Amino acid sequence: MPQDPKESFASLFEHGTGGVRPSRRHQVGDQIEVTIVAITREAIFADLGGKQEGVFERPALSTPDGAVQVEIGSRVSAQVAGFDKETGQARLKPLVVRAAPDGSAPQKAAGPVLVEGSHIKGKVVSIERFGVFVQIQGAPPRSGRGLVPTAETGTPRGADLRKAFTVGQDVEAKILSVDEVGRIRLSFAALKSDAERKEFESFAKGTKKEQNANPRSLGTLGDLLSKRGKR
Repeated sequence: MPQDPKESFASLFEHGTGGVRPSRRHQVGDQIEVTIVAITREAIFADLGGKQEGVFERPALSTPDGAVQVEIGSRVSAQVAGFDKETGQARLKPLVVRAAPDGSAPQKAAGPVLVEGSHIKGKVVSIERFGVFVQIQGAPPRSGRGLVPTAETGTPRGADLRKAFTVGQDVEAKILSVDEVGRIRLSFAALKSDAERKEFESFAKGTKKEQNANPRSLGTLGDLLSKRGKR
């Protein structure tokens, strides 16, 4: 009979610490990087390093339709929400789901979880000479503010950003990265590139479908040249 993932991880945790639970090195409110080590029907477990264990409620790392957006080995930035008095487990709140090694972004979950590579909506809250600060819609005021560097705004080199953007303006951007201290790097230009690529792929798919539906249309020029050659 297969062992329950939760029990397996708990046993490994106990064994690795010699049956003694580690002291709480983290404090409530700390932001930490964790690795997903087990996924069960109700919870998702993570390794906090130093043989410490943390747990997420499964819905916090799932899409609205219930699909889990992480897998074993996924890296997640999380905030310590509290500790279980009996087990000593850290109760975690997800902040950022790291992009996969191949660069693909996991599906975005409901709520203010930030996913590298995903598209977001927000408002311009500040304009500086080095870029535009955007408050991400649905994210906390402090941890949900990202910077669009000048090079990622899509404006000509040397352009006055205060003339191109206004405080309070609704914008959309792509999350390029979120570093270990929570700084979010956004891009307007990358969002536009993604849209253009998607439009091209859609056009190419439609063209191919049309060609498959009407194969006789292919080689029309060849037929014409062939006819001329027979004259």
